Amino acid sequence: MTTEPGAVSSQPPHVGVSVAEAPVSSLMLQLVRAHATIATAMLQRIDLVAPQELVLLFLQEHGRTPQSEIVYFLGRDRSTVTNTLQAMERADLITRTSSQTDKRTMIVSLSSKGRRLCPRIREIWSELERMAFGGLTAQQRADLAQLFTDIRQGLPPAGGPYSASPASDDPEKTRR
Repeated sequence: MTTEPGAVSSQPPHVGVSVAEAPVSSLMLQLVRAHATIATAMLQRIDLVAPQELVLLFLQEHGRTPQSEIVYFLGRDRSTVTNTLQAMERADLITRTSSQTDKRTMIVSLSSKGRRLCPRIREIWSELERMAFGGLTAQQRADLAQLFTDIRQGLPPAGGPYSASPASDDPEKTRR
């Protein structure tokens, strides 16, 4: 069924991808997408986008940090993180300066504006946690956290054989 632009649908929003061969993975993807959508809307209230809030919290906890550490922490490619940090610098959330010992290294620090946002970011994450898991008992939350940890530890590491790369799916080509 197609709707005209601007028309209001009487159907509830679609829950997302459902793959019969992977019912648990499908539900997890639906949960992650719903969680991310809500988090995005909440962060927009303070003029942030993901993962800017994580960078600010990281800097609050670790202080002045080489940019390479933030790349490692976020698990994203260097150019993507550089773009994020440049946008944050333009928004006066952070400062970036060359290292005094190695001019090739950029040191990232919180600005006063970024520092002032950290308590609000923590409130947003707490609110999101309550929304997502507040209906569970403390024991259910602890069990779920342990299950998530076990699942994550059972997956190949990021950057491993299943990481995104320009190589094709042909195993012969990826061995060369």
